[in-house]
Amino acid sequence: MKKSTLLLSGAILFSILQNNALKAQITVTQSDMPIIGSKAIMAVDTSGTLLPQGKGSQTWNYSTLQNTQMNGYLFVDPSTTSYYPFFHSSNLADSLVYANGYTYFQSTPSAFKALGYGEVLMGIAGGITLHPALTQITFPATLGTTDGGVSRADTAIAYNSPPIDSGRIIINIHYADTIDAYGSMTTPFGTQNVIRQKHYDITVDSLFIHSPLGWSLYQTTTTKDYVYRWYTNGLSYYFATMQMNQANTRDSVVQWFDGTNLGIDKISNSTYTTVYPNPCQTQITFNCSAPQAKQVSVFDVTGRELSVQEIKNGMLIMNTTAFSTGMYFYRVSDISGNVLDRGKFIVQ
Repeated sequence: MKKSTLLLSGAILFSILQNNALKAQITVTQSDMPIIGSKAIMAVDTSGTLLPQGKGSQTWNYSTLQNTQMNGYLFVDPSTTSYYPFFHSSNLADSLVYANGYTYFQSTPSAFKALGYGEVLMGIAGGITLHPALTQITFPATLGTTDGGVSRADTAIAYNSPPIDSGRIIINIHYADTIDAYGSMTTPFGTQNVIRQKHYDITVDSLFIHSPLGWSLYQTTTTKDYVYRWYTNGLSYYFATMQMNQANTRDSVVQWFDGTNLGIDKISNSTYTTVYPNPCQTQITFNCSAPQAKQVSVFDVTGRELSVQEIKNGMLIMNTTAFSTGMYFYRVSDISGNVLDRGKFIVQ
């Protein structure tokens, strides 16, 4: 009888140790963050059926996450992007693949910070710089690690619409982050030991316009964001993120890591534009049926912007003799930089 009790106790102990091992608390450092060349495919679930669960030691079983959309992210050398003059202290930039603009970061052994955003404002490329930079996570990060503060941006924009001659965007972000949970997380991608960061911010966006009468406030928007981020070791990106609704009662969007293959079929979705010949050799023609189309931007496979040219009367003939043999991606946008279409072509 005593022997059976000892065996049972040993089995229970082994089970406890094994469970604790699966929930081992990890430490996240700069080596777990993206670097130049990092890629990530994030699958998107908008079903709104999941909860972030409580604090401390947790087991998150999100194996039923759906995949209704694929977002591709590329991390590039910021000096290769057109907005770099606004962000000289940045050593990393990322872009939702072939979307309009980049987020600029400063990655150091002590913290990963967002410096701001480069995008087209009123048809003109500009930078929205945050002062001070917004700290995304401090290192080493483990249970109980906190950061937060206030970041502010003040950006002038051109606005040629008489009597308005210019504008000004002022952004104030108050934020707080806490690593409040750790454990084992399962998604359709697999199971990882993770730490979870709870992020909260309140952002006030104000648009001022200038006319012969002087400056006046045109519009103010206040938003609250509750986001949970799960980090793991060796992935160079989030394992998952959960955007909550405004009341912080349920999720609105979950993104989960689904690999690093930025395959062309995942990001090419041309609706209005025909390109020919494809493959091409010395030139390629873009024929776009969207009347608001104004320009075509071309990128290489690393996300580096190579050319931006104007569409006239729905057509652009681009010389490709300076392009090396390989695959390229294009983005068609309107005068304000809004993306209308995107696709791919090959130079032989």
